[in-house]
Amino acid sequence: MGSASSASRRHISFLRRFSIKHRLITALIVTSILPVVLVAYYANHFYEASISDKLSDFSLQVLSESAINVSRELDQYEALSESIIISRSIQGGLRQADSLSDYGKNELTKTINDELGEYAFRLSNLSNIIVLTREGEPFYDLGYEWYKDNRISRSLYGLEASVGNLKWSHLLSNRGANKIALSRIIYSEDKLTERIGYLIIVIDEKAFLRNTYDHVSLGEGGRIYIADKQGLVVSSAAPDIRLGATYMQEGLFRQLQPGEPSQSLYTKIDGKRTLVSAAHIRSTEWYMIGLIPHSYIIAEMAEVRGNLPYIWLLVVVVSAVAGTWIYQSISTPMLELLQYASRVKTGNPDPPLSVRYPDEMGKLTDTIDQMVRRLRQLIGQVEQEQQGKREAELKMLQAQINPHFLFNTLNSLKWSAMMSGNGSVEQGIESLSELLRQTILDQDELIPLEQEIGNLFHYAVIQQIRYGDSFKLRCNWQSDELGACLVPRFILQPIVENSILHGGSEDGRRVTITVEVTAAEGRLQLRIADDGRGFDVQEAQSKRHSHAKLSGIGIGNVEERIRLYAGSPYGMETRSEPGGGTETIIRLPVRRREEESDVQNRHRR
Repeated sequence: MGSASSASRRHISFLRRFSIKHRLITALIVTSILPVVLVAYYANHFYEASISDKLSDFSLQVLSESAINVSRELDQYEALSESIIISRSIQGGLRQADSLSDYGKNELTKTINDELGEYAFRLSNLSNIIVLTREGEPFYDLGYEWYKDNRISRSLYGLEASVGNLKWSHLLSNRGANKIALSRIIYSEDKLTERIGYLIIVIDEKAFLRNTYDHVSLGEGGRIYIADKQGLVVSSAAPDIRLGATYMQEGLFRQLQPGEPSQSLYTKIDGKRTLVSAAHIRSTEWYMIGLIPHSYIIAEMAEVRGNLPYIWLLVVVVSAVAGTWIYQSISTPMLELLQYASRVKTGNPDPPLSVRYPDEMGKLTDTIDQMVRRLRQLIGQVEQEQQGKREAELKMLQAQINPHFLFNTLNSLKWSAMMSGNGSVEQGIESLSELLRQTILDQDELIPLEQEIGNLFHYAVIQQIRYGDSFKLRCNWQSDELGACLVPRFILQPIVENSILHGGSEDGRRVTITVEVTAAEGRLQLRIADDGRGFDVQEAQSKRHSHAKLSGIGIGNVEERIRLYAGSPYGMETRSEPGGGTETIIRLPVRRREEESDVQNRHRR
C-alpha cells in the first residue's frame, strides 16, 4: 500500500508540472482518439477477416461449379475414346498394321473416316484423333494440326500407371498452339491384356476454355487456371500464366493438400498477398485454381483507412475546442476564488462571492465563504477575549493592594495580641496569616508534603481557638525525606476538618487525630485516623457530601483531584463504624520536585 501510494503521488506530482488546460486537453484528446483507434483497428481486422472468409467460400463455390463443367466437358471425350477403342476398323487395322499394303491402308483410312467423321463434326473443339501402333508408329490421324514425335511420346509417358487407362496432358502443336491431349492404350478386344496401339484425342485449349470457364470471373485482378498434380499449367484464362509450364511451384502449388476436394489459403504471388482457392476436377488429377489479390478484397477498406487520418484530425479539433471550453468553466471560478483569497489576505473580504453553482467549484466557493465567516467569528471572539484579559489584568493589579493590606493588618493584630499577653490569639492570627498566604499567594497545584502538613497544623491552631482542647493533632513520619514528596494542595484539611467537626465523642473526651506518612514500592501512603465516634460509611456514601469546606474544597473534590492527578491504582479509601473511630488512607505516587520538572520538560519537547 505504501509503495502504491508513493507511486501515485509521484505521478500526480509529474502531472502537476503542466497546467490544468494542457492536462485537460490532452486527456480529452487521448480519450477521444484511443476509442476511435481501437474501434477502427477492431473493425478493420474483423471486417477484413470476414470478407476474406466470405470471398474464400464464394471462390470455392464458383471453382467447384466450374470444375463440374470441366468434368462434363472431359466426359464427352472419354466417351468418344471408348467408342474409338472398340471400333472394329481400329481393332482390325491395328492387328494387321504390319501386313497392310498401301492400298489397304488407304481403304482402311477411308473406312475409319466414315466411322469417326460424325464424332469429329459433333465436337467443335476437337483438333485431332491420332492412333498409333503398339510400336508408337503413326497409324491414323484425323485433324488439322501436326505435332512433333517427341511431344506425342511425352503425352504417352506414364500412361500405364494412370488410373482407368486415362491420361490428360498439355500438348503443343508445331505452330505453337496450345492443346489438351487425352491419351489411352488400345487393348485387343479378344485379349484384354494384349496392347495393340495407342489413342490420342487432341482438344483445342481455347475452345475448351470458351466452353467451360472463360465466362467465370473472380473480380478485379482475379485469375483462373487448371494445373495437373505436378503443377504444370494445362489451361488458363489469364494471359500472364504460361501454359505447359509450372506457375509459382514453390509458393503456391506445393502448399495445396493432395486429395482435398476444395481448399483455400493465403500466399505471396509476385510479391503480393493473394487468396488461393483450389477445386479438384473429378476423373482427372487436375486442379482448378483461382487467384484473388488481397488488395481487391480490402479495396473498400483501403478507402476507409484513407479517411481515418481526417477523422482523427476532426476528433482532435473537437476535443481541443471542448477541452478549452471546459477549462474556461473551471479556470474562471478559480480565478475569482484566487482574487477573493487575495482580498481576504489583505483583510478586505468584501464583497463576498455571490454566484453559486452546484458543481465542485461551487461547493468549494461555499466552503471558503463559510471558512471566512468562521474566521470573522473567531477574530471577533479573540478580540473580546483580549479585551476581557486586559480588564482582568487591570482588576488583578487593583486587587494586589488588598492582600498586602490584609497581611499588614493581621501582623498589627498579632503584635497587639503579643503585647497584651494573649498567646492563643497571637498563635491564631499567625496561623491564619500563614494559611492565607499559602492560599492567596502560592498558586502551585502540587506542593511538598511538609508544606501540606504545615498548612494542616496552621488550620488546627485556628480551629483550637474555637473548639479548645476538644482534639489533638499529631503527625508521624516514616522518614524525613518523604517531606519533599509532591502532593495536591489541601487534600488533608477536609479530612481532618471532618474529624474535628463530626468525630467528637459524646462523653466530652478529647479526640486524637493522627497523620501517618509512609512509603513503599514507589507509593506514598497518608493515613489519617481518629478515635472519635465514627459513622456509617454506607449512609455517608449515599449522602456523598461534606459539612465543612475551606475555599470550596470538600471530600468529594479531594477524591476527584486525586483521581485526576494520580489515576488508577491510586486514590482514597475511608473506613469507619459507629463508636469505632474513622480511618482514611490516601495513596499517591512518590514524586519529587526535580522529577516533576523533568516530566514537564519532556512534555514541552
